[in-house]
Amino acid sequence: MKIARCMNTEITRVSPDTTFATLLAKHATTGNRHSYVVDETGQLLGFVTNLDMMARMVPSYLTSTLAASISDGAELIRKRFDESKHLTAADIMQRKFVVLHPEDTLIEANVQLHEGNFNALPVVNDAGILLGDIGRKDILKHIAMDICGVIGAA
Repeated sequence: MKIARCMNTEITRVSPDTTFATLLAKHATTGNRHSYVVDETGQLLGFVTNLDMMARMVPSYLTSTLAASISDGAELIRKRFDESKHLTAADIMQRKFVVLHPEDTLIEANVQLHEGNFNALPVVNDAGILLGDIGRKDILKHIAMDICGVIGAA
């Protein structure tokens, strides 16, 4: 079974100059875990994850003990946001990434997701144009519906 049949095409695409504040708003309103950074032709340049966003607002040096001692975490996050809001997607995007192609199989996708411990991977054509992404949920849904006929059977 090919990825093209079950990849997610409802993804968030942003330009490299998208601000941190806009990225935060997109992540909060779309529910997507990734914002894919593309150029004007749609070529994938990188991506920003929820984890990348949180790393800018919650210091990495915090331990659970130290975090428990902070009386107003919201103030700390607000301060860190103010320090980061001038950044762009190009400033914080991950530039090294694994991609899949529409003709790759679900099994290949699942192996790549597992080996890299990824939530989702971008799907691009031969020219590097972003077409969508695929995650474990997409694969599982496709298996349940199309292969096993499980959805609606319960």
